Amino acid sequence: MPVYEYRCPACQAKFRVLVGMVAGEEDTKCPKCGGMQANRLVSRFARYRNEDDRIDEIADRLEMMGEPDSAAGMREIVRDLGKAMDEDVSDEIEELFEADMAGELADDE
Repeated sequence: MPVYEYRCPACQAKFRVLVGMVAGEEDTKCPKCGGMQANRLVSRFARYRNEDDRIDEIADRLEMMGEPDSAAGMREIVRDLGKAMDEDVSDEIEELFEADMAGELADDE
């Protein structure tokens, strides 16, 4: 089933609608204001990848760039990995980074 993007001329909200293959052309209701005159937009092609593909892409990026040069670079990669796994781990990771920078984490050596 295709996903179409629409824009409401009344409130300028942009939204997506999953449309059945046999659905007729009918006015689409805006979820924000309830307007019935939404215009279908020309959108980019969406390529949905599974979790393994997203993680492989990040692993390839890491391999090409080597070890991150800064804590900010490492944070970005960890956030990207969290998004790739559909898990929001940013708060937990941020706490770990802050604890490490403050010297509160013990080395396991």
